Amino acid sequence: MKIGGYSHFNGITFFCDVFKIKGSRKNNDIIYDIEWIVPPKWLRKLENKFILGGILVAYYQWKVLDKKIKSLFLFLIGFYLMDEIMDLTFIDKYLDYYGSKLGIYFIITTLIIVALNYKRILRVFRYHGAEHKAINCFVEHGYVDLYLIKKASRFNKRCGSNIASIFLLLYIPIWVLNVDSLTAIVIIFLIALQITKILALKNFRWDKYIQILQWVTALEPREEEIEVAIGTFNQLQRGYYIYQSEVTKGIRKI
Repeated sequence: MKIGGYSHFNGITFFCDVFKIKGSRKNNDIIYDIEWIVPPKWLRKLENKFILGGILVAYYQWKVLDKKIKSLFLFLIGFYLMDEIMDLTFIDKYLDYYGSKLGIYFIITTLIIVALNYKRILRVFRYHGAEHKAINCFVEHGYVDLYLIKKASRFNKRCGSNIASIFLLLYIPIWVLNVDSLTAIVIIFLIALQITKILALKNFRWDKYIQILQWVTALEPREEEIEVAIGTFNQLQRGYYIYQSEVTKGIRKI
């Protein structure tokens, strides 16, 4: 069973090959939502293909994202494409004239938002740590319980933070050379995915540097985050086994 996940303000979403389960804490209850994310056959054929295999990974990542995050990504991509197609030099001139002031306002606004929401942000990071612990626990033991998940590491070599770190390292030369190309960005992203997969297969001395962002983004979870992680992951595992048994029954009938 392929597994992955991401954290959000009130819970964790875990996903496998065929569906995702979102576990959200509401008051003292945990609410579970399930959604199918089965990729088309032609896309599944790209699995384990160098670079192209990253398209399948990107598909899963896109399918599990929240609608608000998807909307933000689409807006940023749309704005980038508009800058490529249309003449938006007036924006550059505006930024050149007011850039320093806007930069200060942006920094101040960001700091205010972070200060007002720091508890929620820290909770997301703790959910992120709980998500990693659940996945690491399953990979090592084949199941997740309270005792084992507490002993599991909050760091995961397949984390999106690692992909971001590798992407930034690969993007630096492109940025220095002032290459402004969406195609180059996509190719670098796919290469970063492949490098992350390769690095996850073995332990290297430089792993701690690649995982440096996780010291901030994946904090040690509390009991409430661990409870959501265990419940949501066990729902995923139970659902996947039911799916597998039904598929096996269908094959036997044929």
